[in-house]
Amino acid sequence: MTRDQLVSLFFIALLVFVVYEIFLIFSPFVQAIFWSAILAFAFYPLYQRLKRSAIFKPHETLTAVLMTILIFLLVIPPVVMLIISLADQTINFYQMAIDFVRRGEIERLIDQVRSFSMIQRIETRLFQWEPLKENATTWIISSTGEIGNFAAAQAATLTKNILLNSLNVLFMTFLLFVFLKDGQKIYQFIYQIAPLEERTKRSIFRQINGTFEAVIRGQILTSLVQATVAGTIFWILELPVPLLFAALTFLATLIPVAGASIVWVPVVVHLMMSHQYVKGTVLLVLGLFVISLIDNIMKPALIGERTKLPYFLLFFGILGGIRLFGLIGIFTAPLILSLFFALTKIYQEKYL
Repeated sequence: MTRDQLVSLFFIALLVFVVYEIFLIFSPFVQAIFWSAILAFAFYPLYQRLKRSAIFKPHETLTAVLMTILIFLLVIPPVVMLIISLADQTINFYQMAIDFVRRGEIERLIDQVRSFSMIQRIETRLFQWEPLKENATTWIISSTGEIGNFAAAQAATLTKNILLNSLNVLFMTFLLFVFLKDGQKIYQFIYQIAPLEERTKRSIFRQINGTFEAVIRGQILTSLVQATVAGTIFWILELPVPLLFAALTFLATLIPVAGASIVWVPVVVHLMMSHQYVKGTVLLVLGLFVISLIDNIMKPALIGERTKLPYFLLFFGILGGIRLFGLIGIFTAPLILSLFFALTKIYQEKYL
């Protein structure tokens, strides 16, 4: 090994070590940094339009400050109120589930299913209904209990750790201002120092940008619209805890293939089995032709073919990403999958 090679190796090792130490230093703030970057990326086109206007063009810093305040007012207070209201409705939902079980509704529902002649034929061969009743009761109580405990814990954390949450919000606000004002410089810096060929670098960064645009400006906006529509429909039909079902719809729509039907289909089945045929039919029609149809209309218009990822990979990727990273996995999983396919394509072109 020559002296130049040894110096280069030492430099790279030192750089990797320093980067790793910097990551450890800022690891407690990873969530705040990530969500600030997501918000800045989502609102950056609007910020650019304001910055190019005749009024704000001479005042770039003032424009970034005003945009930061606007995003703060649009995002933070509604999210805090949503979490508190959602926790309250989730606890109510848990109490409703307990009452549902205590009234013997599980046994009655299973007996209604058993009354169908087709089910009776299947029962003689496949099912033992008594263990099913016991397991269903246990599962409902434990599942709703876990949801209720989680919601109560989140609400308690939000209200008790006021100082810590306030610091996180201030940190996010400051980072949001930095990402808006100097986002283009940060992007160019990362682009310049990336140790790749220009063509490879351009392809990878284009893929990253396209994936973030598809997920943030397409998927998230579509999910918000679907959740809002679903919550409104549940509220109009006077179904319980509409805010909770709206939040569940938002999460469900982030999962490809199944989408919002994960939420509204079981509710339709419950309404039909409870002899609420009018509400069940209305929810079935609106679920098919309004809630789920929004996904088929908005996503092609907003996303198009930006990610070019197979649906089955997105389905398992997002599920695995949520399990591994939490809500951040919604964004990181499609990004990692897109990078994998981009790097695979570059490898095929250069080395095969």
